Amino acid sequence: MNPKERNELIDALLEGKISEPGMLRLEAELSVDPSARKAYFERIALTQALMDEAKSSQTRHTHAVTRLPSIWLQWRPLAAAAAMVLFGLLGWRLASGSSRRGGIVAHFGALQECRWVAANTRNAPGDGVHRGQRLELSSGSAEVVFGSGAIAKLKGPCIFEVESANGGFLLLGEMKTLAATPESKGFTVRTRTARVVDFGTEFVTSASADGQSRVEVTSGEVEVHLNGVQSPQRLRKGDTLSVEAGNAQVMARIESGDETAAFRFPTIEPPSDRDAADQSQGRASIRVVKGALAVNKVAGSAPPQALLDGHAQSRPDSPEESVYFANNVDGMLLLDLSRAISIARINTYSWHQNGTFADQRVRAVQKFGLYGFAGDQAPPTEGRLTESGWTLIARVNSDEFFRVTEPRDRPAQQACSISGAHGLVGRYRFLLWEFQGTQGPNTRDTNPTFYGEIDVHEKR
Repeated sequence: MNPKERNELIDALLEGKISEPGMLRLEAELSVDPSARKAYFERIALTQALMDEAKSSQTRHTHAVTRLPSIWLQWRPLAAAAAMVLFGLLGWRLASGSSRRGGIVAHFGALQECRWVAANTRNAPGDGVHRGQRLELSSGSAEVVFGSGAIAKLKGPCIFEVESANGGFLLLGEMKTLAATPESKGFTVRTRTARVVDFGTEFVTSASADGQSRVEVTSGEVEVHLNGVQSPQRLRKGDTLSVEAGNAQVMARIESGDETAAFRFPTIEPPSDRDAADQSQGRASIRVVKGALAVNKVAGSAPPQALLDGHAQSRPDSPEESVYFANNVDGMLLLDLSRAISIARINTYSWHQNGTFADQRVRAVQKFGLYGFAGDQAPPTEGRLTESGWTLIARVNSDEFFRVTEPRDRPAQQACSISGAHGLVGRYRFLLWEFQGTQGPNTRDTNPTFYGEIDVHEKR
């Protein structure tokens, strides 16, 4: 492959447009040609450098930035993730491939339609797995049976490094762990943002390319340890916790409620009229900055201020007590706290169950990205928010948390609590929610969520 063709494939990868044959050709080239690997890493570094320069120079040298090739200025999140994935699948493996492996600490169990990243990889049930061996699964599923008796099921695409007879490091993807034997108690899964320790249970761990980790407990209990935090998070059956990358180590916990107007949850407090965003404090304001709230003849959305009144809905199907956008609209709400405060946690509450069709709870789903800004004037809300100055605080999708496959699996009443591992989410004046709808049953429309309350608790 000549350099021009190789660079075109790398550029296609960065733009998120590479085809599967192109990916395979690029992988093969990088696997056998050291000079190609060197050029690949240099091009990745150049891309990041140009992106950083474009961002820092945007306000000072706009005319120079606009002359940069569009590939560098339009690096979409998908492309960035693809670049990180390929770096993980190839660069990390090639850089560490010469390291010596330890003894056999596990073996392969059932393998279903497995496709491994390296074309020459051949694994079969019963084959030994060594300490330090990195398993790079492109698609399919693979069981790993550890010496302790724990069983981990990898779901492709996935990168998992076996560290001992009772644990390993999940770099990317999703794995389900069953640790049912006495010897497997303490089975540990590490990610870049968390360490999950089992106490005789079944749990699912996932890790994304940008560092976000998520843990879901199917049965039993686990402890989630975060860097620099003395007290671990204890999760029990049905609990799910996600952790964002970054110094704040922001966590998102979602729970189902008792489906009464009291809004009682296992650990998340009910809606409050004493938080920093409550209208009784006379400081906070909230408004729509993108999209339009639902309007209809029967009962349209309540005004945004209803989210700051200290209570949520009084019944499960109450549009006039809910704030929600029109169908097929992804909307944004901007909350101004009037001053920058240290935030301990941010809670959102939703409730919906159709009065006629009990399984229809699509408007209970919480699905949003939350951003913050500490300055006196909110940045623009168009385009890529992080490039405009917003800080991504957390990403939430409660259907993923609850692993919803059927409508009846979805809790009708939900609360999401976003907090920091060190007791602080961050210091912000403005909070911006970017809401997404959810496709309803038997329809192509996306239905927005019925939100009842937003609480922002200040760290004092």
